[in-house]
Amino acid sequence: MKKLHPADIADILRNLEPGKRKLFFDSLKPEVGAKVLTELDPASETELLKELESPQLSKILDVMSPDDATDVIADLSQEKKNKVLQLMSVEESADVKELLKYPEETAGGIMTTDFLALRENITAVEAINFLRKYAQGDPPSSFIYAVDGEKKLKGVLPIRNLIIAPPEKPLKAIMDEEVISVPVDLDQENVAQIVAKYNLAVIPVVDKTNKLLGVITADDIIDVIKEEAEEDIYHMVGSDEGELSNSVFRIARGRLFWLVVTLFGGIFACVILRSFRLTLEKIVALAFFIPVMMDMAGNVGMQSSTVVVRSLATSNINFSKIWKILFKETKIAALIGSMCGLGVGAIAVFLGGEGFVLGIVVGVSMFAAIVVAALTGTVVPFIFKHFKIDPAFASGPIVTTVDDIIALSIYFMLAGFLFRVMG
Repeated sequence: MKKLHPADIADILRNLEPGKRKLFFDSLKPEVGAKVLTELDPASETELLKELESPQLSKILDVMSPDDATDVIADLSQEKKNKVLQLMSVEESADVKELLKYPEETAGGIMTTDFLALRENITAVEAINFLRKYAQGDPPSSFIYAVDGEKKLKGVLPIRNLIIAPPEKPLKAIMDEEVISVPVDLDQENVAQIVAKYNLAVIPVVDKTNKLLGVITADDIIDVIKEEAEEDIYHMVGSDEGELSNSVFRIARGRLFWLVVTLFGGIFACVILRSFRLTLEKIVALAFFIPVMMDMAGNVGMQSSTVVVRSLATSNINFSKIWKILFKETKIAALIGSMCGLGVGAIAVFLGGEGFVLGIVVGVSMFAAIVVAALTGTVVPFIFKHFKIDPAFASGPIVTTVDDIIALSIYFMLAGFLFRVMG
């Protein structure tokens, strides 16, 4: 085990049976166990935490960074959480309790209190002496933060700049006063966007008075980006990111809502078909192209909504750009619709047996359905965002169901009108 990276040990651990998994984990030193625990996926971590006794878990959490320990403790039952906190060292327990006050998906929920902050009026040589003392317990951070007497953030200083600075110069003379920080209650997704925008390795977290509370490191930002991406993917299919660790009943209950939405959408489509049954009875060939019409509309809507959802998530677009996006998606859909409409229209002439009229009906309907589906896929995510609902839901069953209904309606209304005019 000494030669293996914690991530490799985690791979071994997650593939073992429960009894052997605990036996294997018990053989690891607390320092190694702490690193392995942070490498496990949520489902494997939850299963392992159920098997670990409180005394063993408290020893592991004592050697973890405060933010990682907080994440682990947050997943425990209230009874076990209290017991573990009592068994932990006073200092580590206090740090964890402080971090537990903040909502899990905010800057406060992902920050660590393990950082070095020094008074802005001390000299460079004094700061280096503090750094040597700090480094005896934990590896030093790449940055030192300068604060005033009230612990308000005043500046930031890379350690390499501190080392080459004249010994007697105060920190405030060599620090960078333009510090990019985030408020403690900011959503973690917004934090990740700020870090990506300014290409930061570490970002400080402050309260409303600019008091320095903690820092968020790059590894936590990577975890946030991964978590948000997974959440969006699950939402796009109307599912939930906690499925792997949930019971069968909870998974079924979570999926059922969106499936019921789709079911009612399908029933509504049946109602539309029934209302045009006379047209169908008269021109049976129209039925041949119903699946093509619905599939194309659904796929185009999904493409448009996925692009918009991802752009909203990364802050590449906002409400001020909605008309520009709509215009662009309309042009794209018109181009695609023209090509697909001409193709399927030509096929309808040869397969339908109704001559050029059926080809025109199918071709024009395909063009209209694709354009409307693209507009729907573009607008719905913005509507969800406006009402503070995750726009990723808009890329799932809702858009496809709405587009199917719209495609059918357009198809049969155009068919009825064109066959009357041209038939």
